[in-house]
Amino acid sequence: GFHSSTRRRKPDPMTDLIARPFTGYQLLDSGLGRRLEDIAGIRVDRASPAPVWSPRLDRSHWSQAQGRVERRADGGGTWIWRDRDPGALPLPYVIGGRRLNLELRFTSFGHVGIFPEQEPVWRLLHAAVAARGRCKGLNLFGYTGAASLAMAAAGAEVFHVDSAKGVLSWGKTSAEASDLGEGGVRWVHEDCLAFLDHSIRKGFRYDVICADPPAWGHGKTKDQQWRIEDHLQTLAERLVGVLAPGGLLVLCAHAPGIQRDALANVLAAAGAETAVAGDLVQAHAEDPRLMPAGVYAASGADAKALVDACTAPRPT
Repeated sequence: GFHSSTRRRKPDPMTDLIARPFTGYQLLDSGLGRRLEDIAGIRVDRASPAPVWSPRLDRSHWSQAQGRVERRADGGGTWIWRDRDPGALPLPYVIGGRRLNLELRFTSFGHVGIFPEQEPVWRLLHAAVAARGRCKGLNLFGYTGAASLAMAAAGAEVFHVDSAKGVLSWGKTSAEASDLGEGGVRWVHEDCLAFLDHSIRKGFRYDVICADPPAWGHGKTKDQQWRIEDHLQTLAERLVGVLAPGGLLVLCAHAPGIQRDALANVLAAAGAETAVAGDLVQAHAEDPRLMPAGVYAASGADAKALVDACTAPRPT
């Protein structure tokens, strides 16, 4: 017969996390490989692989963008500003009654310091910590740390791990300007798999875990390479190895070809039952279209209830 891990309960098929517009961020339109956004009061036109459809708004709306990023063949990008680069901008974000002050910057990769499609994941992680009280959180491939701050704002001691020093400094700036109450963040400059291996050796466990790996990248040293197709299963096994009893594990992916069932299969092979999985999608500000932005799977006894509390119906 089959090994028991292959018979894990299938996740609910359509439990998507929909990122709605929130204070300081709106997805205004999308189409033909672009997205038109209002970010901290700045209208920008950024490249995006998801929108293969035609834009809804006419060119007069798109031409109002104050900045446009042009992608280069090497994966980088160049911002073209109507006036000048606005520099660092504050994005106030209130969660659980606490105000986070996220610092935004317009980087050469076309990034801004947050991934708006992750906003419901921030709320999910915050709710998971709040349900557990004082606990330990772990955010792997954490970028500038909005998810880490969301967990800390609920009272967690969060270990934020990323191999890029620059984003750690960036995240610390946001943390210092935010109301985290009794929570806190430890900013760890390390390869994520190496950090997990160390945690396993030391017997460390974490109550709420989020991992949002890129399609490819490198670790703290040049010989530490990351390719999601080669290392995702290893990552899942290490994550299960450090998850505390009764904990919540949220695994996200944005790489082309990785679907929610793939994440559920990876977790099952690692010995974790997927309680719920679905797509990460972004809602437009003034029309019912949804823009695909990735997938997630969550494991834990309360995962389904927490996701349901963070899920709004699809727009009609």
